[in-house]
Amino acid sequence: MQAVILAAGKGTRLRPLTLKIPKPMVVLKGKPILERTLYQLPEEIDEVILVIGYLGNKIKKYFGSNFAGKHIKYVVQKEQRGTFHALKQAKKFLNNDFLVLMADDIYFKKDLINLAKNKHAVLAREMRGPSEKFGVCLVKNNYLLDIREKEKGMKFKFANCGAFKLNMAIFEEPIIYGPTGEEWLSSMIGSLAKKNKIKIVRALKWLPIANIDDLKKAERYLIENR
Repeated sequence: MQAVILAAGKGTRLRPLTLKIPKPMVVLKGKPILERTLYQLPEEIDEVILVIGYLGNKIKKYFGSNFAGKHIKYVVQKEQRGTFHALKQAKKFLNNDFLVLMADDIYFKKDLINLAKNKHAVLAREMRGPSEKFGVCLVKNNYLLDIREKEKGMKFKFANCGAFKLNMAIFEEPIIYGPTGEEWLSSMIGSLAKKNKIKIVRALKWLPIANIDDLKKAERYLIENR
């Protein structure tokens, strides 16, 4: 099985750390965030496609063509045009079933193993918080109804962790654009859920890293749970 990891972003909210390195290479407790992700992948993932952009050569130099027992391929997203646009750059290398992950969040192996078992699935974390910080999964009977992107004041139970099990059907969906013209993968998965059953896999733990405070929280968690 393949995994596509979206690693092209500029990480502006992590500056000054990301002025000279891409966000996935920010060090968290001695290792780059992306390295931690690669070691958490299920055993059945034998090939990883890294979608790189900003300072992407530093990612290629560090990980090379093989890392953590996985074959690594690289594609470049030349313009920051959204998560689905990033995924499209990897389309020519994809077979059928694949995981999609964000390179700047911390995932855990057991959750990714459970995610990979399904035909279509979304990793979601049961939590409370401001809905403008998280994409929100609308759920019924453990299946996805829709994904809403960071709508202020919205009541929710499940946050979208940005980890998905998909197949080539996602490329047949009409593209959904955000307010700035970006192509939104999560919203398109919400649209796909109206035609296909998409399982909600409940994350035991997920550490989203959007800014310096998130990075510090993640580091504290990893120190306390060695």
